Amino acid sequence: MNHFSVRLVVRRPLTIARSTLAAAALLIAASGYGGAQLVTPKTVAIHRDDQFAIFPSSYAGMAGGAAALDDTLADPFANPARAAAIRRGSLFFLPFTHGVSAGRGGGGTYPIGGAGSVGSWAGVGVFAMQRLNEMPTALGDRASMGSNQYASGAVARRFANDLSLGLSAYHASLTTMDESDLLFVGSDQLLQSGSLTDLRLGLTKSWGQRRLDAVLLTNRTDVSQDVHYTVTTWNQTGGQTSSWSDRSVDKTTIWGAHTQYTQQVNDGWRVALLGTFNHLGHPAIPNYRIQGIPHDPGSTNAFNIGVSTARANERSAFTFEAVLEPMYSTTWGTAVGDTAIVGGGVLHSGDHTVDNRFTFSNFRLRFGGEKDWTVGESGANTLGLQYGLGIYAINYRLRQDDHVQRSSRVNDQNWVEWTPTLGLSFRTSGVTWRYNYRRTCGPSACIDLMMGDKVTIPPQVAPGGVIAAPAHGANVDGGVVHVHQLMVTVPIG
Repeated sequence: MNHFSVRLVVRRPLTIARSTLAAAALLIAASGYGGAQLVTPKTVAIHRDDQFAIFPSSYAGMAGGAAALDDTLADPFANPARAAAIRRGSLFFLPFTHGVSAGRGGGGTYPIGGAGSVGSWAGVGVFAMQRLNEMPTALGDRASMGSNQYASGAVARRFANDLSLGLSAYHASLTTMDESDLLFVGSDQLLQSGSLTDLRLGLTKSWGQRRLDAVLLTNRTDVSQDVHYTVTTWNQTGGQTSSWSDRSVDKTTIWGAHTQYTQQVNDGWRVALLGTFNHLGHPAIPNYRIQGIPHDPGSTNAFNIGVSTARANERSAFTFEAVLEPMYSTTWGTAVGDTAIVGGGVLHSGDHTVDNRFTFSNFRLRFGGEKDWTVGESGANTLGLQYGLGIYAINYRLRQDDHVQRSSRVNDQNWVEWTPTLGLSFRTSGVTWRYNYRRTCGPSACIDLMMGDKVTIPPQVAPGGVIAAPAHGANVDGGVVHVHQLMVTVPIG
């Protein structure tokens, strides 16, 4: 088997910053859809969750680690039964911009939505338009833009004995995703189309200061990429140009269950216990050029188990959350016809040409705080400050058997991603204004001023996770992502 290392060459205004891979601890993106209900593999250090961060949250500035706190803005999108807690209508608007270091992604997103309650029914919905910068290819820059649309809604009904049931649906229509051109090194054109769909059935049951939440879900990613390549080779007689196109398909279907038990304890503290199981089927996995070996289908079993604690009063709050995230993935390639084995022998059509087995032992940690101050003589206005830090330690072992080359290898990968967050708020006459900032980095340094380009080759594909088996020596660093978000919430009724 031939191993290779590829580095994409782009313009660097200053020095080249190279980062180290580290093993320690962290969090998943604060505003990713479904939070702990979706557990997906990630085999390379790239950050894409912020493109999909269309959902409102009262605790976005606290690194999102607020499972033990009630968040009437965010909870219904994770567990639709939690929409039953809505008693008063509201409208919200939360435009945000995000960007990736070295200009390798980013754009503007404009979500708008509302929530309301009538009798024993309650619901919430959000719709978002998004414009993303299409990334420059290895052969030149493109100034065109891509557009995506997102929509999500949940409805819940309250029953007797503090029991609520809910249903939700989410759909994203995608034509552009951050950094996708870097997945196919050397391409000069990339056309994308696809969708992401999520359906959920939720339940919540309370007994005084205790509550049980349960969610059943199915999630489907279906994205296709038409990739065009042009290569010029030179010899003594001149140059010869050849071009070709590949169609790459990514399909992932997730079936999952999530449960959370929350209880009030002494002195205002609350504790939540979390547990999740996801089964991911990968009937079609793109053949990333960084791998060196094509592969076809695969499957993943993913779990998490964790604890979240919080203490809150009228003017302050503090949260802490720790989650273990073991996963087990297998992918394989199949022979399309009889294939000769090095040293003798033949693999027949349908036989496995390569087997990849991934074992993950990831860990998430996040904590945050909030402090409010009244201002003005009447005390009707409130200023608020939120702060938080998320840490996501990714550690996995790849065992790869190449049945054509009669070779095997074991590859250990680990790195840490950091997400510091900050939130400022002002509330007056029932209207709440919030500004949230978050930054995701790792293995790159979080402070990237005057550091030049940090993005090399990040073979990550969107929401269903990525099961790429990077070739030996491949250098991957997703750079730094930053998000600026403004959220306005207006009560109605």
